[in-house]
Amino acid sequence: MLGHCARCGRPLEEGRSVPPLCLECFIETTRLLCVPDRLDFDYCKYCGSMRLGHRWVEGGELAEASGRYLRLYLEQRVAPCVNVVEGYRLVSLAPLTEPSWRTIYSVVYEVELRGVDEPVKQEYRVEVRARPTICPMCKDARGGDYNVLLQLRGAEPSELARALEGLFNRSSQVVGSLVDVVELRNGVDLLLLDRGSASKILRELRKKYRLSVRVTGEDVGTTSTGRLRRRLVISARIRGRR
Repeated sequence: MLGHCARCGRPLEEGRSVPPLCLECFIETTRLLCVPDRLDFDYCKYCGSMRLGHRWVEGGELAEASGRYLRLYLEQRVAPCVNVVEGYRLVSLAPLTEPSWRTIYSVVYEVELRGVDEPVKQEYRVEVRARPTICPMCKDARGGDYNVLLQLRGAEPSELARALEGLFNRSSQVVGSLVDVVELRNGVDLLLLDRGSASKILRELRKKYRLSVRVTGEDVGTTSTGRLRRRLVISARIRGRR
């Protein structure tokens, strides 16, 4: 006989207890995984990118970026808090409040415990706060600079504007990334802050057109530390309608 639970007094069952506690009391009183109560991350209010360590990556709309940052953290940095944990996996992640600069999420993990026959589930509440800031690319843009030149050829500017109208209406990231539009006789040049926005524009155009795309780069001077600065040049030509 295993004895009785030191907390509630119920008999301990083989495969359903973590002595000196029954399984229910152990889960109620023990934090199985080191999931933080609060996470803060830097979010560019202009282009929607977010900072991961020393890198800025595409985040998307605020609600999307908040959930994406939390998921990346939970999948890469969470560790067991007690030594009886033998395995764990993220089961669900859902906002409990309206996604905003401060969002509370319900996070559920399935956890395998030593000596327990079946996995158990434990829920955590995590407050995620986005800190509004300006990423380095957008700081450059405020001085008139840009990082991606997207050259669209093979259609008049008015036709391209109609083809991309839906994307610009629904994606604040693409709108925030756009520094300038240069209209030409047979296309347009879009001056953008980030490659992610250029990729979204190309995906939108591929819904209606067949494209040929060429990617190159050009030198645009040096940084304040003396490093060579490159600009991405994406040339896309429309070959016909789908």
